[in-house]
Amino acid sequence: MDRTPAKAGRCRRGGIPLVTGLLLASALASPARAQAPADSLRVSWTDPGDDGLIGTAALIDLRRSSSPITLANWNQATLVPGVQHPGPAGTPEQFVVHGLDYGSTYYFALRVSDEAGNWSPLSNVAVWNGIVDTTPPSVPRTLAATLQGGTVHLTWTPDTESDLAGYNVYRGAAAAGPYARVNGALVTAASFDDAPPPAGGGWWYQVTALDQAGNESAASTPVGAGLPGTSTIVMAPPYPNPSRRADVVQIPLVVGMSGAGVRIEIRDAAGQCVRRLDLGSIGAGNQEVTWDGKNDAGRLVAPGIYTAILTGHELTGLARLVRLP
Repeated sequence: MDRTPAKAGRCRRGGIPLVTGLLLASALASPARAQAPADSLRVSWTDPGDDGLIGTAALIDLRRSSSPITLANWNQATLVPGVQHPGPAGTPEQFVVHGLDYGSTYYFALRVSDEAGNWSPLSNVAVWNGIVDTTPPSVPRTLAATLQGGTVHLTWTPDTESDLAGYNVYRGAAAAGPYARVNGALVTAASFDDAPPPAGGGWWYQVTALDQAGNESAASTPVGAGLPGTSTIVMAPPYPNPSRRADVVQIPLVVGMSGAGVRIEIRDAAGQCVRRLDLGSIGAGNQEVTWDGKNDAGRLVAPGIYTAILTGHELTGLARLVRLP
């Protein structure tokens, strides 16, 4: 992309450039994920043209202040240095502003100029109230993998968070891991093609969601693709966990090949079995077992720590369950 500003010297009156992209500011909560120090903020916008929605503007002037920015006090606002020349109209942009104090409120606004020196009106004013977003997105659900020739095609249900930035896809040789990220850039659609995966077959995948502050969700339930025939059944992390007494708990299972005589036992902290869930025969694929929080007598169990144990022919697996009042 040619990011060279328009050449000066062609005198024209031209139209006043318009700022059409919404200016947004979001905190970078995790330096390890956001690759920015803990005093940084990401500001994003969409480049306008030099004539409304046409062409390429010549300059962008981004400013910040501790009070609301208007045209009247524009010159008193602090210039944010280092912003690149704008791209063609419609180009999405983002810039990391450093040296901020968490707990302080900042206002951001920008203006653009065309090559004739015409300056745009003020953009919207974005406000950051000093609050750091540390809440990760929800875990991606219904991950599915299909083998299509030499490609593993992955799909999942899109997350609905308003600040969702995208997804990471991880691949492992076993359901229990370890997993390594396979996507380069952040995946923005709720699908991904792993092409080609390593030779040999037997690949497992998990997906995480990331928000604009860099928070990453827990990994989705693993799914397999190109798996050889196997009786392996893996118990993925149950959810919700912790759960309240009225909550129904879902226990995901990843089944390599159908099996019989499978059951899950819920044991209390003393090791006593309070509920036995006999699954009988279970088909291959992704399954979910529901525990209603009750014991074998049909009464809700008391708050405390419980263990879900997967048993059956050559099967083992366990997960800790926390029940709250």
